[in-house]
Amino acid sequence: MTSKLGITVAVDLSSESALVSPVGRLTVRNVPSLIAVAHRAGSFGYGLDVVMDLRKLTTADPQAVAMIRDSGWHGNNLLGAGQTGRGRAA
Repeated sequence: MTSKLGITVAVDLSSESALVSPVGRLTVRNVPSLIAVAHRAGSFGYGLDVVMDLRKLTTADPQAVAMIRDSGWHGNNLLGAGQTGRGRAA
């Protein structure tokens, strides 16, 4: 099974925020790319609030969600991860 992940980044400079929205299947193999994109989104402007919204994922491996939490990613919000990072990220 292919573990493709599409990532959309929406930057709103007037509200000083960036929304990172992955779509598809989040796995331990593609989560480093998602983290790198989230870091880059935060570098578009000084002090951007970065929100990572996982609610549009079809599935998310629990280990992948844990990798995001353990990565030192300094985003302000992680939406849709749930308390345990279950298989479905909705």
